[in-house]
Amino acid sequence: MNESETEVKNETETTSKPVNNDNIMAAVAYVFGFVSGIIIYLIEKDKPDKSKYVMFHAVQATILGFVWIVIGFIPLIGQLVILITWVVMIYKAYSGEEYHIPVIGEYADKYV
Repeated sequence: MNESETEVKNETETTSKPVNNDNIMAAVAYVFGFVSGIIIYLIEKDKPDKSKYVMFHAVQATILGFVWIVIGFIPLIGQLVILITWVVMIYKAYSGEEYHIPVIGEYADKYV
């Protein structure tokens, strides 16, 4: 490996953000809808150093999971909306963003 390749490799290593355990827990809250949201919430609420970030995403995932049940009855469009929001919310939680879904995010904030 020459010097320029080493510099690029070192630059890449220093700019990448380490994955935080809270980010993983927040992302997992969305994986199985309201079920995983409730499980993550129950795990996190009893910790002495509980994370507001994880709690927020767990509550938001729980509410969103129930909304998905209702939306799922709309043929094709409902399933597409569920798939898109599911992927986007897992990505945003994993990347460390506390994204508030309109209306649902406001309720989630109240319960954290």
